[in-house]
Formats: sequence, structure tokens, C-alpha cells
Amino acid sequence: METSWPGCPEQIWDAVDDDGSDLWVPSPGMLPSWGSPRDLIGKYLVVPAWWQRAVLVIVFLCVAIVAVASGAHRFDWDSYGPFKRVLAVVLVAVIIGGVLGLTGHYIYREVRWRRHRPEVLAQVSETLLDRGVPIWGLFVGTVRLGSRTSGPNATPDDIQFMFDLRVSRERLQRQRAVATAWVDAVAAASGSNVPEDLGEAFRGRFSVHCADVFGEQMRGVWMWRKGSVLPFEVLGLSLTDPRDAEEFSDDDVVFIRKTPRELRRLSRMATS
Repeated sequence: METSWPGCPEQIWDAVDDDGSDLWVPSPGMLPSWGSPRDLIGKYLVVPAWWQRAVLVIVFLCVAIVAVASGAHRFDWDSYGPFKRVLAVVLVAVIIGGVLGLTGHYIYREVRWRRHRPEVLAQVSETLLDRGVPIWGLFVGTVRLGSRTSGPNATPDDIQFMFDLRVSRERLQRQRAVATAWVDAVAAASGSNVPEDLGEAFRGRFSVHCADVFGEQMRGVWMWRKGSVLPFEVLGLSLTDPRDAEEFSDDDVVFIRKTPRELRRLSRMATS
């Protein structure tokens, strides 16, 4: 059964009059050098930043502190019997044990990463030198995916287009114009920034190859599902070829470590 996409994406390439010549697109030359492991670790995010790796520990620790502090403030030790006292001690022990266990697991992974980092960096560097593909992420803020939610307020997921920068500048501009025109068409037709049929078409998938949606002119361009609580990435290097990959996700890409604010602004779909 074929997926039915809103906005008639298979017709957008021929229907769009604008060739995108006025649209900003990056060039591969904007990517920092990746010729050595030193360049990689200094300029690219080969693994998530330490605070991203430790986010579960930080969140669990904060919840544990609030829970223990709140419980200790309200718990009247003298007014409860032996059973409730034992239960309170057990709960505190479980919370503390959970924090210690999670912290220990995080430390173990960090030590393991430090030990294997030179080998991993050398391998990634060699792979990128042989077949690294420069890519660019275009953030979509006009419509969102409602089939899954993220964040404390159940915010719908975002979409991000990922482009292969090996194509000519003219073709890249045209691809951006087509993606923008389609998103605008979907938003106008639905009257909502969370189109139900778009969420249904994307349901259960992290990434979708645009060649399967728009046609061969968009081969190498992918749509990614992005949690709204996560920052959107812009320029990076793919470890696999997005033109013929069966699956393509952020696990296949290393992004630049520090994205300039202006580059992030220019990589929003609403900006030309």
C-alpha cells in the first residue's frame, strides 16, 4: 500500500515557477576541515556533548532531590508506625540506589569512550576522507508532525530537510524552493500547523527519502523527524551516501560542533 502524502508533492517540482535563485543555500566549502582526528574532535560533534550524554543522570538527580526533599519535609517520623517508617527508608534507598546506579553507568561509558576515542576518531576520519558527504539541514517551522510528541507540553515533533551538498548550487536552490512550496501548500490546505494527514504519512518513521515522495529530482534529500525539545543541526558530514541509502538518520552524520547563529538563522525555511 502506497503512502498518501498531502500537498501533491509529486507535482511540485514542475508546478513551482520559482527556480530558487534568490534563496540562500550553503556551499561545501563552509564546512570546517575534517582531514585529521584532531580536526574532527575539535570541530565536529562525533559523539553528543557531555551534557547531552549526561542528561538522564541530571534529570533523574533533580527529580530525586525534589522527591526526597519534599517527602522529608512532609514526613512526620514520630506520627507513623514501624511499617511506614521502613517503607520510607526503602523508598529513599531505592531512589539513592537508582541515582548511584545511573551515575555509575554514565561514568563507565565515559571511561570507555575516553579509552577508545583515538581508535574511533581515526576510523571515522578515515571513513569521511574516503566517502564523506557534505550535507545541510533546513529547519521547517511552518508545519509539524502530530503523530508523536516531545517536550514537557506534549509539543508536536518538527521536520528537518537534509540536503546533499554535492549537487550544483542551482539544483540545490531549486530543491529548497520545491521543499518550501510543498510545505506552504500543506499548511494552506490543512489550515493547521499540525496537519493530520502529514502526521499519518510520516507515522512510525524517523526519516523519509524525498525521492519516494517528490520524485527523482529530489534524490539525496531526506526529511527527518526532530523532537521539538532538541536543537536542529545544520552543516555536517554523512558517513553514508544519502542518494542510495535505505535508511538515513542522525546516526549517520557528524555535525559541526558550534553552529554560527547567522548560519542557523539562514537555515530556517521561512528565511530566504
